[in-house]
Amino acid sequence: MNKVLYVSSSRADYGLLRTLIIETQKLNPETYLMVTGSHLSKEFGETIFEIKKDKIKKIIKKKILDKKFKEINISSYIERSIKVTSQTIQKLKPDTLVILGDRYELLGCAIAATMCRVPITHLHGGEITSGAYDDSIRHSISKLSHLHFPVHEKYESRLIQLGENPKTIFNFGALGAHSIKKINFKSISELENELKIKLNKKIFLITFHPTTLEKSKSKFQILHLLSALDKFKNEIKIFTSSNFDHENQIIKNEIVNFSKKNKNTFFYSSLGHLNYISLMKISSIVIGNSSSGILETPSLGIPTINIGNRQNGRIISKNIINSKYETQNIIKNIRKAILFDKKKLLKIGSPFYKKDTPKKIAKKIISFKFDLKKNFNDLI
Repeated sequence: MNKVLYVSSSRADYGLLRTLIIETQKLNPETYLMVTGSHLSKEFGETIFEIKKDKIKKIIKKKILDKKFKEINISSYIERSIKVTSQTIQKLKPDTLVILGDRYELLGCAIAATMCRVPITHLHGGEITSGAYDDSIRHSISKLSHLHFPVHEKYESRLIQLGENPKTIFNFGALGAHSIKKINFKSISELENELKIKLNKKIFLITFHPTTLEKSKSKFQILHLLSALDKFKNEIKIFTSSNFDHENQIIKNEIVNFSKKNKNTFFYSSLGHLNYISLMKISSIVIGNSSSGILETPSLGIPTINIGNRQNGRIISKNIINSKYETQNIIKNIRKAILFDKKKLLKIGSPFYKKDTPKKIAKKIISFKFDLKKNFNDLI
């Protein structure tokens, strides 16, 4: 069996990887998890505690962020990611490094694995998010990888178009879509006790990230969103923090200020995955530009307002309304989404769901015969 090293750098990738890591550790005791990035940062909710609650075994903690996140140091965070990943690989000597997604610090992990001659397993490759530099990072990681688990046939085809060998590509569905089918959601009373708020009105669950290729536009974008939300006085508005990216602090400052001035409005650095998904299930609408609004809400039939260009290129389900940044457009789309029939949306389901996703991926990872030599798969 292959010795497996997972990497998680944020609440977003861990929320998806969680069931896969647990399944892999059941099948193979030689399974490790390197925890880094925002997991170890108080500023971003110190979500390492969420991982510890899951009783994940064989955790290796590697700090790369400064005590206070600084945009100017992003290149340094990539450098540190290369260093700590190289150190971990040299100590553990894994047969594969497993990465999900498109974070810049994960690119550092992929570079380290390549230089240490360790094959890379990549999840969620082949997708497009043309509004963010994550797009280029994701494709770069795919080109460094030796085993791929895209979540849709379209994304599988795109990996082949990138020159990846079809024999290394397996579409077993999306971990997030599968997990939602199996999760034990928290009750409203449990959420109220934990979050210290009354959930007795319509809920808007909101996450807005910087659109990193739209330089110096974050303040304009978040102010338009907040102006739109200000028109909905009676709804409960719950914000989660954005990623540790360029212009993150601009967005956070405006949200915190808005929350202080408005009733029924709350900001959390991190809700934790179970709280977040449980809130999503009882929300009237999910609003923002997070990938969770694209990948996970279809499984729950929850209407979603996807704002701006950050997720451009991803497959959009029938529960999702694409919105412009302008205040009036957001207001119009919120009013439209409130009228959606959730039961019908739930019946339609998710285009990313397949049975036994974690088990199939885990079995493939621990049994796959990796070859460091990669040939470009020409289509002509």
